Amino acid sequence: MASVLLSIVTWNSAAVIEACLASVLAQTYTDFEVWVVDNASADDTRTRVAAIAATDARVQLHSLPRNTGFCGGHNYALDRTHSEAVLLVNPDIEMQPDYLACAMARLHTDKRIGTVCGLLLQSQDENPRIDSTGMEALPDGRFRLRHHAQFLQDTPLTAGPVDGADGALPLYRRAFIDDLRVEGQFFDERFFAHKEDWDIAWRGRLFGWLTVFDPACRALHPREFRPADLRVRLRLSGNIKADAVKNQWLLLLKNPPRRELPGIWLRALPRQLGILLYCLLLERPSLRAYRYVWQQWGSIQQARHLIQSRIREREQRGFRLPLPATPPPDPAARQMRADLV
Repeated sequence: MASVLLSIVTWNSAAVIEACLASVLAQTYTDFEVWVVDNASADDTRTRVAAIAATDARVQLHSLPRNTGFCGGHNYALDRTHSEAVLLVNPDIEMQPDYLACAMARLHTDKRIGTVCGLLLQSQDENPRIDSTGMEALPDGRFRLRHHAQFLQDTPLTAGPVDGADGALPLYRRAFIDDLRVEGQFFDERFFAHKEDWDIAWRGRLFGWLTVFDPACRALHPREFRPADLRVRLRLSGNIKADAVKNQWLLLLKNPPRRELPGIWLRALPRQLGILLYCLLLERPSLRAYRYVWQQWGSIQQARHLIQSRIREREQRGFRLPLPATPPPDPAARQMRADLV
């Protein structure tokens, strides 16, 4: 069994999947396998992946009969494998050859690290704009991309803990994946797609895990999916826009500990009321998000109960996971440990 699974979920990804897989198969860290889980693409994504799989045994194509979204597609792979670590790879990602090697080296510096994220760039220009360096948590229950759209040469970057990892290219420790499961699911499939990485980041922090950014891990990610940008939002499908509304409510209802509820909702409610008004006046199809939350209220509260119970267990144990028995072998790793303490 390979030590790392690279999980790629595709849906009509023919235009980008070959470049993505080329960068995957060029990795200097070679102990991996690749699962491409296709969500019933209508283009020739599967044909292109099958052609690559026929020439490289590390690539497996898994064709699903329906679109299960980002969450369902990755859960399919996570539930059927047992590798030490899992790297989620968006099909529009192109990694530098040492991305996986650097990320695995960082993961091994401390057993408290559940996630490693790298430097995602929007282009291959001489001074490209940054797509993300991980995520930072906001007081109202949202997350935002760190350093998004800033020029690389103008932005000092250092390795260290961050609040979360963007879902485009996170490396997860298998123990982290298994620890975060709620009712058997790592990704909550009610999210389908969008903000599921916020959910994982939030839950990971609550359960005491660390997410670490390492700028030595570099990849290209020309992001286009930005539902909060009204100009972009007008071009999005109705399902995506409704999911963006629904998923913020899932986050706010499931994750905040009781002691944090008043403060978070005090900050979140004005924005949520504004979104409701926007939907009533200009985007009425997205009102189905509120109906969904109402219909799923019981299951959402059950998930909240399970999450909050686990948080209380972690608090009683001081949010500490077992540390390595011996110190990291090199000075860079020892400095990383010092930064994390």
